Amino acid sequence: MSRRLASSLGLCALIASASLLASGALAAPTSSPALRQVEADQRQREQDRDRALADAAQARREIAQLDAQLAELDKAEQGGERSVSDKRLRLAALNVRESELNARLGGDQNRLARLLGALELFRRDPPPALLVDPHDIRDAVRAAILIRAITPQIEARAQVLKREALTIRQARREAATASADLFSAESDVADRRAKIETAIAAKTALEHRAAADADAAIQDIAALSDRARALRGLTQDVTSAPPAQNVREPPDPEHAGLFGAPKPFTPPVAGAPVRIFGQAEPSGGRALGWTWRPTAGAVVVAPAQAIIDYAGPLKGWGLVLILRLGGGYHLVLAGLETALTAPGRTVVAGQPLGRMAGAGGPAPELYFELRKNGAPVDPARWLKTSAVSTLKR
Repeated sequence: MSRRLASSLGLCALIASASLLASGALAAPTSSPALRQVEADQRQREQDRDRALADAAQARREIAQLDAQLAELDKAEQGGERSVSDKRLRLAALNVRESELNARLGGDQNRLARLLGALELFRRDPPPALLVDPHDIRDAVRAAILIRAITPQIEARAQVLKREALTIRQARREAATASADLFSAESDVADRRAKIETAIAAKTALEHRAAADADAAIQDIAALSDRARALRGLTQDVTSAPPAQNVREPPDPEHAGLFGAPKPFTPPVAGAPVRIFGQAEPSGGRALGWTWRPTAGAVVVAPAQAIIDYAGPLKGWGLVLILRLGGGYHLVLAGLETALTAPGRTVVAGQPLGRMAGAGGPAPELYFELRKNGAPVDPARWLKTSAVSTLKR
């Protein structure tokens, strides 16, 4: 309710300023309240634009730094490929060596087991009868000498097998270390790359949001600049016109000033109004104008020949058009979505001025108000429809 009331007061101030300026009753002001508000909004959006552009630039700088880190990581990864390859080759060689040692160890263990078994038999029960003819003592002596000569070789072979077993264990430890180093190096590179790429994605999204905010602010600034230019042009056009006391008003005081004798107004849209002057408003109070609820996308036409004094948005009212009729009269049309005219242009009755909002949103309402020297008056004298009498009842 308070927001609607504030918007209504803003509309009244804008209409009153245009009415008083057009009638010469107001000296040339440096700026109207509406113009000051537009300029303040424009300054605020310029600050928003500058902040958004600064955020986008900062995001781009951070993305460049992250790209540089990623390039350094790629370079380090390329430089470490040889080391990783060497580790892989060493690991493969160690696996082959371990397999060979296991095979050799298995064969040597089998042979050693047989020799040790035979030696143990000789030690427990020297069997000259088993190896030589009992009748040949010399052969028995030779067998004992042979066994005695084989024993050091067997012991030496056992030491070799022991050293080879130690070598296999060492190879296994080296293989495990090489595998761990390889996994650690590859995992570290992958983790660092993932973190940098995630940060780049986040900064890129931030840059896109900031750029979108900057674009929206730039568009708003352009619209506000056009609105301020229109308000300044309205002030300059009115203040440059001859003073009111030098203009001869026609005998009929009813809006015959600029375009001759009064004529009936053309309804701005087709259909009957839903509320007319003096009826109760849904939000309280009495209506100061007429309200239509046209179809979506309906064309709004000029009710009479007039000069466009203002065409722009006003908070709470949508797009507002102020038409100067002369003789102190102004027509106000509020609630449009788009305008087909601009300040300073002359329009004739029935000429399209704009369109209402299309389908997909709340039902659009067109507000029509007639003012005489800044005060609302009932337009029923010039704007008659078949539904007026029904509404008044």
